[in-house]
Amino acid sequence: MNGHHPYPQPAAHREPGGVPRAAARPGPPPADPRAPRDLRDVGDLGDLRDPRDLRDPRDLSELRRVRRSFAIPAAVTVVGGHLLLVLLSGVAPGLMAVPLLGHLTFGLTLALALFAALFLTAWRYDRHMRNRFDPLADEVRAQRDRTDARRGER
Repeated sequence: MNGHHPYPQPAAHREPGGVPRAAARPGPPPADPRAPRDLRDVGDLGDLRDPRDLRDPRDLSELRRVRRSFAIPAAVTVVGGHLLLVLLSGVAPGLMAVPLLGHLTFGLTLALALFAALFLTAWRYDRHMRNRFDPLADEVRAQRDRTDARRGER
């Protein structure tokens, strides 16, 4: 290649002489050495800097369990409902075209019900996280703060 792009580029991407501009994208910010290596290890704790500060790894396991106890069944249900809609549309188009009320068909009603179920699931997930996950996360944060305070006393 001689530096020319095989497809014409929009004028916004060219230098005044018609030569394509090099895309100057900054690289990722440098990694914080105190940050956990895998964010799944800390869940949604935000300011937890080092999971090794926790003396009992069961705390993090409990946080993961509480989060997954709702998220996995909810995701399977919502995705399964949408797959059912697609499969019924292909396998049983006659059923999906059955009129229920005027121009409202069974398929349209099912699609609208799935749309409402998606919002209901998001609302229930938010409640679940606020009522079950957040109190546990607060306990883990408090434990970390106590550990940090003890280290500072030494």
